[in-house]
Amino acid sequence: MAPSPLTVRLKPSFRGSGQAVGVLILLFCSVMFVIGGLADPASAGGVVFLLLGVTGVVAFGAVLAVVAGHLLGRRPLLVLDGEGVRVPAKWPLPRSRDRFLPWGEVAAVCAWTEGIPGGKGLAHRLAFLPAEDSPHARATSGAEMLRVKTQGLPGVPVLRWSVPVLDGWTVPQDRVIEQVRALSEAPFEDRRIGLPKRRRVIRPKKR
Repeated sequence: MAPSPLTVRLKPSFRGSGQAVGVLILLFCSVMFVIGGLADPASAGGVVFLLLGVTGVVAFGAVLAVVAGHLLGRRPLLVLDGEGVRVPAKWPLPRSRDRFLPWGEVAAVCAWTEGIPGGKGLAHRLAFLPAEDSPHARATSGAEMLRVKTQGLPGVPVLRWSVPVLDGWTVPQDRVIEQVRALSEAPFEDRRIGLPKRRRVIRPKKR
C-alpha cells in the first residue's frame, strides 16, 4: 500500500506578519506622498511627490498583495505523492503553473547543505535530479554549486528542482526524507552538514 500524500506548508510566523506590516507602512507613506503632491500639483515639488507616491503605491501595493497571499492562502511549498514531486507555483500565479516531476524521471535524490562548513547561515536543500532523458533535465543554467554538491550521483543537476528546506516547514525534514525513500526507487544520499547532534542519554547501571 502506497503512503498517503505528504503536503508541506509554511507555518504562520511573526516574521511573515512583520513583513506585511513593514510593507503596509511603506504603502501608507506612499499615499501620504500622493496627498502632499496633490496639494500643489503644478509645482516642481508637487510633481516629484506625485511621481514618488504613485510609484510607491503601485510597487508596495503589489508586494503587499503577494505577502498577504502567502499568509492567508497557505499554498503548499512541496507535495509528495505516489505520482511524483510537485512544487506549487507561488501566489498569485495559478496552480496550472505548478512544477511536476514524475518519480519515473527522478534519477537520484540528494539532501545537501549550502554554505561554508563551520560558518553561519547554513541552509539545507533537497534536490531531485532528473534523468538525462527527461525533459526536465534541460534547464541546467546556474546549477554549478548543485553540480559540485551532487557529484557522483546519477541524473542532471537542475536548480529549479532543488527545494530549500525552511525552518518553518509544517513537516520535519527527516519526515520528508522518509516519504521520498518510501515513494521513490531512485538512490538517495544525505550530504547535509551542520546538523545538531543527537543527545545520548546514559543511564546508570542497576546494581
